[in-house]
Amino acid sequence: MSTKETYRKAPIILIGGIPGVGKSSISGYVARALGIDIVLSGDYLREFARPILSDENRNLLSTSVYEAWRNFGQENEENTRKGFISQGEVLNRGLNAVLLRAIKNGEPMIVETLYFIPSQLDKEVLENTTSLYIYISNKDINSQRLLEREKFTHYNSPGKRLSDQLDRYRVMMEYSLKECRKFGIRTFDNLVYTDTREEIIQYLKGLY
Repeated sequence: MSTKETYRKAPIILIGGIPGVGKSSISGYVARALGIDIVLSGDYLREFARPILSDENRNLLSTSVYEAWRNFGQENEENTRKGFISQGEVLNRGLNAVLLRAIKNGEPMIVETLYFIPSQLDKEVLENTTSLYIYISNKDINSQRLLEREKFTHYNSPGKRLSDQLDRYRVMMEYSLKECRKFGIRTFDNLVYTDTREEIIQYLKGLY
């Protein structure tokens, strides 16, 4: 048996989704179920990156993603996608580095992120991590979950501000779902939270 084969494969999991779909709470649940100690939030990685980026990239990330369309002209779906993709190009360079380090160290980790754009990730990352995408097909349920999330995971961050931007976020969601189809990445429609989290756990336990 080779040296490589003597090591258990580390669960390095990338979970994508727009706000309100349950990726933070499901990430925590998965971490507890699989005994993973490191859970990173894409929101905090973005905040870490902002002060140390070049002026050009800092300016690109100076607005919320739902306003990034302003860098490309008038507001429409195409420019909303462009804003999302352009911010993702910056942040996913850092995410690539984080995930490659975890792969190199064989260190179990979960990263949850809005900027779920597999085409911006290195081939080695895609081949050595498990990616999955959580979405909610019903817009009304997505909105309600946003309004309720301060009760569970974001205590000081009322969801109405994000719920008001849901049409823009769902343009991003559709782009990420398109990427998932392109790369054969498993997606989960989180209409019933408890059912979805158990489905995800069973899926991951089958891999690890």
